[in-house]
Amino acid sequence: MLNTFSSAISPLLDQRMPGHALPAGLYTREDVFKADLDVFFRRHWIYVGLECDVPEPGDAHVIDLGSSSIILLRDDDSQIRVLHNVCRHRGARLLGSGTSIVSKLVCPYHQWTYELDGELAFAPHMGTGFDKTCKSLKPVHFRSIGGLIYVCLSDNPPKTSARSRP
Repeated sequence: MLNTFSSAISPLLDQRMPGHALPAGLYTREDVFKADLDVFFRRHWIYVGLECDVPEPGDAHVIDLGSSSIILLRDDDSQIRVLHNVCRHRGARLLGSGTSIVSKLVCPYHQWTYELDGELAFAPHMGTGFDKTCKSLKPVHFRSIGGLIYVCLSDNPPKTSARSRP
């Protein structure tokens, strides 16, 4: 996505002058904003919280990153999970902003119900031949380092090593 924008954004970057503000388009143009979202919010590891923010099974915390919303939660097995906050049916947000305690994740639109590990448990009105196994919530790549939670929204997050951890 960045390559699509770089040729249009390059002239703005070329207009930069030492000791002056950046060209206004770098703050106001939609294509620059989308490029920023792609580069900074989708391609890198971002710190989003602490494991202790969700101490008990069912504790959930919604975090908005650019135009994406994710849920940091502790599942029924006390494992940390990070899931996209989007119902797989119609794309509605499952949880509102902030912290909550849940036993299941239920879409307010058509009541699709997900387990805390993201598995689709119940999808009313979908018929007998409906395959629930391919409609679980999408997980977000995350790393917990010393209780600090980092996420990467990319399908292919940057590799990490002991020296270059997020």
